[in-house]
Amino acid sequence: MQSQQNIENVASELLATQNLKLVSGKSLQSLWAGYGHICQLKVLPSVTTGLSQQRPISLILKYISPPTTKPDQLHTESHLRKVLSYHIEQYFYTHLAPQMPPEIAVAKCFSSIGSKADSTATAMIMTDLREAFPIAGEKRSELSEKQVCATIDWLASFHGFWWKRVKSFDRAKLCLPPLEHFKKTHTTVADEGVWLNGGYTYYATRLDEFGDLCQSESEWRGPLCGGLSSEDGAASLASIVAKFLAPTISGERHVLDYETLIHGDVKSENLFTTASGDAVAFFDFQYVGLGLGVCDLAKLFTCSVPQESLEEDVAEEMGMGIGEEKLLRYYLDKLKSVSGKDYDWNVFVRHWETALVDWLRFQASWGFWGNTDWLEGRVRRILKDEGWIAYVKSV
Repeated sequence: MQSQQNIENVASELLATQNLKLVSGKSLQSLWAGYGHICQLKVLPSVTTGLSQQRPISLILKYISPPTTKPDQLHTESHLRKVLSYHIEQYFYTHLAPQMPPEIAVAKCFSSIGSKADSTATAMIMTDLREAFPIAGEKRSELSEKQVCATIDWLASFHGFWWKRVKSFDRAKLCLPPLEHFKKTHTTVADEGVWLNGGYTYYATRLDEFGDLCQSESEWRGPLCGGLSSEDGAASLASIVAKFLAPTISGERHVLDYETLIHGDVKSENLFTTASGDAVAFFDFQYVGLGLGVCDLAKLFTCSVPQESLEEDVAEEMGMGIGEEKLLRYYLDKLKSVSGKDYDWNVFVRHWETALVDWLRFQASWGFWGNTDWLEGRVRRILKDEGWIAYVKSV
């Protein structure tokens, strides 16, 4: 763990590039598993402007310095995923975020230090989103109805903006799953780009947890670990769904025309809202990458949308409810408006259903939370839909 003095030295070095000086700093929180700190900085211009009284402005330092790791843990998927994710987040803030219009609110990166091949430390100084978005989304909390609409607005705008630009990405330079990336490059540095497959829960990086599920007594062992038919051979439903959703380097896949950039970790604790709740700003772009926008929605709906907004009467098995459909159509209308592209409702629904099955696979493997009764009821119905089965097998 870095000392307060070391953190302040890094902050001062970054601030100096912007002609700013550090007045004070305090740690707001430690990052997951001790990989760094989020600090609030109070700063002033380093050059006197002639004003008799100046008020310090608030900025945020995100400082990444992974803890000392035992040799046998250096190349584990968990460690590599975390280290790579912070490089990818920095790439997003320094290269991609500046391209976005102001209505897709994210922090502005003023200055950054990237790591070299022999170092995993990185640091960024960014705007303090709480100045304009003072309400923090709490851990595993439900959003209000107005906040839900604002969140869907943000996601539809983000997905729509990148949907018409994502084909310009050089897929060969995007970051592969952690173990594949290290095998290919022998480094823990993501030099360029975002994840080829956005999110941190996808099948290729969660094989250990899925293996545990397939050895468990869970209700979902049979449906997810088994194939759709005898024709599938050893292919599990989970792997078939993963193949449907996973972006590829070649780009040759069934849903290529619908791929965009996704946030990858959409939940209430990764956003701030205005006091009125009519606008949101997202942060934590560690798992940004290619994918279908519905994959972001699947986590949002399960983890942060009030269940009654989706379906008032949750059943053991159920189709799409009025509330769920209303929110999905709201998202789709906004997405098409921003992107200027078409997305047929029936195709969109098939993508949505597939994303729900994949998200349930992660929860069943890792642990359930959120609107789990709704999620499980929806997936039980989806898995009995012959039309959906034929659709996912068509990849």
